[in-house]
Amino acid sequence: MGSLHNEALPTPSFSSVRSMLVQNNGRVILCETHDSTSTEIIRSAVTKSGQKFNGIWYSGLCHTTYLGIPDSETLSPFQRALLLALDGELKRRTSNRSLCAAFDADSGGDVAEIPALVTLLNLVGVGMLVVEDKTVSAPGQKVNSLATASASQAQADPNEFAKVIRAFKAVTTNGGPMVTARVESFCCRSSKSDPDEEKRSYGEAHEDALRRAKIYREAGVDTIMIHSKSKSPDEVLRFLREYREFNLDTPLVVVPTTYSKTPKDVLYDAGANVIIYANHLMRAKISAVSSISDKIMSQDLNLFYDDEDLRTMIEARNYGCLLRKLRNRSYWGEESKETKMYRIVAEAIASENIQATVLDLREGNLAGCEADTRILTVKELLTINAKQVVPVVDLVGQIGVH
Repeated sequence: MGSLHNEALPTPSFSSVRSMLVQNNGRVILCETHDSTSTEIIRSAVTKSGQKFNGIWYSGLCHTTYLGIPDSETLSPFQRALLLALDGELKRRTSNRSLCAAFDADSGGDVAEIPALVTLLNLVGVGMLVVEDKTVSAPGQKVNSLATASASQAQADPNEFAKVIRAFKAVTTNGGPMVTARVESFCCRSSKSDPDEEKRSYGEAHEDALRRAKIYREAGVDTIMIHSKSKSPDEVLRFLREYREFNLDTPLVVVPTTYSKTPKDVLYDAGANVIIYANHLMRAKISAVSSISDKIMSQDLNLFYDDEDLRTMIEARNYGCLLRKLRNRSYWGEESKETKMYRIVAEAIASENIQATVLDLREGNLAGCEADTRILTVKELLTINAKQVVPVVDLVGQIGVH
């Protein structure tokens, strides 16, 4: 991390990822947020030993769940950023402690929208944007990296993806968002039943990941994220160690969702700089509201009976989107006494579980498994996310961008 100490630090009123890396000796830890409540819980949570999260992660999977659409890049990264900004969810500093922030930019979107996307993220204080090297041929064609069918998503040609990186870097000023290339070589391969074939497949993916990382670094990317859906950390650890053999300075990002039993220090010691808990708070929210919702509705069988929109969300168990919808109705004075009581109870139980999850994640030595007992599995979240409960046209209409 020596090169970071030689860079001039930005001086805006918010914290940048660059400055956080310097302040914390090259170790930064971020937690997923999807609304202002979860952001404030992350900001205020302090463990018994005084540990805190350094910043927040705007996840594509969790944001689309919150919006009520699949994580398939039906909305472009710029459109998602606009919706976050319009909801006020990109306003991160509302108390004394500043957070840094990273934004999931999917495949990067239309090259023509990149300048506007970078400008918007820079204005609201996002210090890192992450672009994945998968091919998305049309809106709605992205496959989530942790999905069973992730191998059906082709990776972009690395030299073509390098052009995307250069497009982002061309409009990123000094002190603006760090551009991160997310390497999907491990997620885009199929596991083989034959041991020899599996070994060969993994070896090819490993070499491909290293080759791509070198190409992307030469294209000017600021950081590299290595992604994996394996329950073992081995492929990530090997990548980190071997990348560090020829590059000591480029910050490396990991997302230990599936290999949550790995000690954080093992990841850091292998060469990681940024650890992201990518979807835990949405999983905590849905888990908490699911149990209380069933109890409430068993006592009032007619609750939401005449509201098709809300019933659709409940049937899909998308309580992230449901609470967003109820909060919006409350804001406009459109909720009934019954739905108000439901919302208040659901929000309270969700906040309680989110706070407990945040403390579990930050306090524990392992990369997440202490919190796993109180939250949904990733598989369950992916199933919920796959069910569209809000028309895309309604979301696009909010921002007026086509």
